[in-house]
Amino acid sequence: MELRGDLRSFPLAQLIQTLDNAERTGKLDIKGHLGSFAIFFQKGKVIHAQSPYSSGLPAFFDAFLERDGTFNFVSSVIMPPRRITQSNTSLLIGATGLANEYVRSGIQTEPSELQVSLGENDSDAAVTLTADEFLVPQKAGNLESFDRILKEAEFGFFRAWTVLNSLVDKKMVTLSKSEA
Repeated sequence: MELRGDLRSFPLAQLIQTLDNAERTGKLDIKGHLGSFAIFFQKGKVIHAQSPYSSGLPAFFDAFLERDGTFNFVSSVIMPPRRITQSNTSLLIGATGLANEYVRSGIQTEPSELQVSLGENDSDAAVTLTADEFLVPQKAGNLESFDRILKEAEFGFFRAWTVLNSLVDKKMVTLSKSEA
């Protein structure tokens, strides 16, 4: 079964369910405005994913940001080691929830258009940061694109987005749309 098309007419969640039901083994290539993604299947189960920013589970979730891309399923590929162990149902529930939350946020800027700069927290109170929150300002420097931070930190989009929103709340960084 050759499978190719566009995500507008065949949404990713439906595509994954189809490959699961057919128990297909191979790689689903997705090309879209954010770059190239790959989701690997073994007997219909998702075992690994790659994105422009990450691999494994974060890359799987990031693929759901592509709604207008194209896809192609290839059967004859060298399979990577299994990095994703959740059931396809669990993966789809998680990815759909993250994608819907992002859409509801109303901030749908391309990662390359979003600028991150260090904020001025004038409070004398101590600020507690998670390990991820500590890493992002180090990568941001004075002014950096979200796209570059994603690549350097090797975070998935949704993980980095959550960290950035937390840092904005703590007044550690500010976000702006680039003037390009």
